[in-house]
Amino acid sequence: MSRIAYLECTKCGAHISPDQPQTICPNEGGILYVRYDLETLKHHFNRAALAARPATLWRYAEVLPDAPPVSLGEGFTAMLPSREFPNVFIKDEGLNPTGSFKARGMSVAVTMAKAYGLKKLAAPSAGNAASALAAYCAAAGLEAHIFMPMDVPWLTA
Repeated sequence: MSRIAYLECTKCGAHISPDQPQTICPNEGGILYVRYDLETLKHHFNRAALAARPATLWRYAEVLPDAPPVSLGEGFTAMLPSREFPNVFIKDEGLNPTGSFKARGMSVAVTMAKAYGLKKLAAPSAGNAASALAAYCAAAGLEAHIFMPMDVPWLTA
């Protein structure tokens, strides 16, 4: 996980070490953004290197966790031109392995959780995040706990 420079609190701006799992800032309770040393990356990366990499989210490894990825082949979904609006493109996230844009984030989150040695993960969800967490935890051999609101509609055939 050495590519991560630090975690930054959205409330107080504190820089927190990424050496252990964190969900919120210990000082202010703010959300933590992952920060990378992009200045160094600018001098050691070129776009041509991407062409030879697999067509998945993990082709952008320099700005992703430095850990073995938990991947189901997410990312690199099609950009479709709008039929109604010129110069507007629509990303077809339904092509991700879980049928949702949540696949990308959950791939990264579960990769980090596994790298930290966590065994059980939990998330609240009304659908997409739940299916993505379940799929990526299954791929990683981790336990998933999903908490859904009581009023989530049942799927009917």
